[in-house]
Amino acid sequence: MRQFRVPFVLAAAALGLLLSACTITITPAPNIEITLSDEILEFHPSRGAGATYYVGDNIEFRLRTRRAGYVTLTAIDPDGVVYELSRNVRVPGGTVFLPTREQRVVYTAAPPRGVHRIRATFTTQPTSGTVVYRGRRGDAEWSAAIEVELRPHEVRDIAETSLIIR
Repeated sequence: MRQFRVPFVLAAAALGLLLSACTITITPAPNIEITLSDEILEFHPSRGAGATYYVGDNIEFRLRTRRAGYVTLTAIDPDGVVYELSRNVRVPGGTVFLPTREQRVVYTAAPPRGVHRIRATFTTQPTSGTVVYRGRRGDAEWSAAIEVELRPHEVRDIAETSLIIR
């Protein structure tokens, strides 16, 4: 038995070294039980996923999609409070920075300090706008609201990123 253990340990170590050179990015959609399309190719703050912003800094997101559609940005703060940044923003296929000039808004870093998770939801048609994100708390309520909003749409996708506010 011992003779098989050494090659296994060496193989595991070699695989660990190989994988440590790779960067794996996962954009989860936890607790979402609907089928998603593969429409969002990239979504993160312009400074990069997990970037640090200070209260008062302007925040911009880079979004790349396969086709034109509509994007809604929602987030959950470190206290578990869900909030909406933008709803049904028309985006062309390809790369765009949010907020767009047409939105005439600025995303500004505000308390509470800590990690804020942001989800971009994509549909090819505008969502109804009947789902309210304000007043929801926790990941389960956030995910449930997104699922209700996306369910009527045949083409739909979700990507998640995060940033830190100090």
